Amino acid sequence: MPGNEAFLRPDVYPFDEEVGAAPFQPTGTSAAGFVDIATWGPIGQATFVSSLEDFYRQFGSDFTVGHLARAVKNFFMMGGRRCYIVRTSHYTDITDPDSYTAQVATVTISIEGQSGPEEVLRVDAKWPGTRGNKLAVQIANVDETSKTFDLYVLDKRDYGYVVLERYRGVTFDENDTTNFVEYRINANPERRWRGSDYIKVSYVYLGSDVPVPEADIYHLSGGTNGDVGITSQDYVGDPAAYNGVYAFDRVDEIVNICHPGNTSATVIKGGLNYVYNHPYTKPPRTNLYVYDLPLGLTPQEALEFVRDDIAFATGYEAVYYPWVKVEDRYDPVAPYVLGHFAQNDFLYGVWQAPAGVDALLPVTGLAYEPTLGDQELLYPHGINCITKQDYWGICIWGARTLRVHTHFRYLNIRRFVNLIKKTVYNAGKQFIFEPNAPKTWARIQESAEALLMYFYSLGAFAGKTPEESFYVKCDKTTNPPELVNQGICVCEIGICPVRPLEFLVFNVLVYPEGALPGGEALSLLSD
Repeated sequence: MPGNEAFLRPDVYPFDEEVGAAPFQPTGTSAAGFVDIATWGPIGQATFVSSLEDFYRQFGSDFTVGHLARAVKNFFMMGGRRCYIVRTSHYTDITDPDSYTAQVATVTISIEGQSGPEEVLRVDAKWPGTRGNKLAVQIANVDETSKTFDLYVLDKRDYGYVVLERYRGVTFDENDTTNFVEYRINANPERRWRGSDYIKVSYVYLGSDVPVPEADIYHLSGGTNGDVGITSQDYVGDPAAYNGVYAFDRVDEIVNICHPGNTSATVIKGGLNYVYNHPYTKPPRTNLYVYDLPLGLTPQEALEFVRDDIAFATGYEAVYYPWVKVEDRYDPVAPYVLGHFAQNDFLYGVWQAPAGVDALLPVTGLAYEPTLGDQELLYPHGINCITKQDYWGICIWGARTLRVHTHFRYLNIRRFVNLIKKTVYNAGKQFIFEPNAPKTWARIQESAEALLMYFYSLGAFAGKTPEESFYVKCDKTTNPPELVNQGICVCEIGICPVRPLEFLVFNVLVYPEGALPGGEALSLLSD
């Protein structure tokens, strides 16, 4: 119904109003978040990447620096669909996001003046890093009359140069608002021009005439990755600077976070602290932290590392052992696992445990092959093993968190609850400042019930019926006057999620001839 101001004069008043449950849109659960050093790309911000080619374009394809490039490759190879990259570097002041030590590659183009060489154009790589050292700019087709020239951005390869970008007919004439070199190459939001993907230019000539450069190839140099002197804090970041893991504050979906290949206890604790204690994720405690154990540890040492060095069991983590082998190279397994998370969520749903013989890894071996006894040592403590299953292959053979003595022992339950929390957080904002009264309570309850009914139809719950699977309560019993008077509305959601089958038992009973309880066996088969 309209408000009190509607009926002050006779007329017809058409209005619209939503009736019934609001269709809550479930959020995604499979996005990965990687934090590591790289040779190209923005530093200290979460950048969305949708494919391996997209990653190469934004962050380079150098597999010799850190673990990032190979981690992203393995993630997409396993079925990953979305990830966020936070490139890090050494910071002179971790609280200052601009204090990173990575340097851009650069070159200065000069002309011959009356008193010697005079600088005309400074060319900088768009991003800091050694990737910029492979760039060059070529000046060609110089026209002395019109004082124009072509500028090509080149990529230096083993077999020669590849042209990345072409800018034809540019000039150093600042009065030419169309072809002046800075206008053509640099980004300009006012003109909705994104600019070059590889370089930025600065016109530095001090003369009053319009110079003309010499045709030549000019190589950029001096780019560094900022990895010298890098510390654990550079990987963890600072909440005030929104770098490191805190860059994910600005990502509006559930993120499964990983420092690929980084097994520093300080870094791991920083990641766990972020997903468990940081108050400004939206909402808190909806992300997951996935980590590897140091390469070369025995199972006993792996357990001691988690128990003594990490000593931070949050229930919002997934731990995997050991690293995997690809020919003569050892890779951290966490990026493979994150890719399988995405594939599992797409094919079966987040409520399915991301493990088993379907969770095959395209690797050639393991850094250490856990025996049955090793698994009996590690798995009860929540350390998930990567094992070789006869005739199947190398599989993810565990789906637990470190909170093994709680209902959140299983990864699929933790991730499913995170999905519900994130979805109701996003969708519930439509009810903020609505009347805190039974009509609003009913809409909230109906909307949450519709969301859970959707999950029920996909097989997310253990019950045979909706009544056995979930309930939602938002009424006067959950909202007594003392809460309503404080502006608080409480909606209670109860669920019975499916739990994975970890231990399959076949009891083979041997009877004497004629004593087999056939009727009972047939009734069991018919059931």
